[in-house]
Amino acid sequence: MLEKLKIITDNLIEINNNNPKELKKYQIIKQILNKKDCFLNMDISYAYTILKNLQIPDEQLKMVYMQLIDIDQDN
Repeated sequence: MLEKLKIITDNLIEINNNNPKELKKYQIIKQILNKKDCFLNMDISYAYTILKNLQIPDEQLKMVYMQLIDIDQDN
């Protein structure tokens, strides 16, 4: 799942290349996603905000978050 989020982030960076505010936001998210166990080491509200910024639908937020913090699962 984390790899999918990285791809989404890369796509959003490309789409927002001419929008400095949005571009900076997605560049920061990309840095966060590259850190080991990033979702395990952050507050759930912060994690949900990142997922929402990556355009994950509200009804899928909990499922995606649970997949990201499930350390026994291959993400």
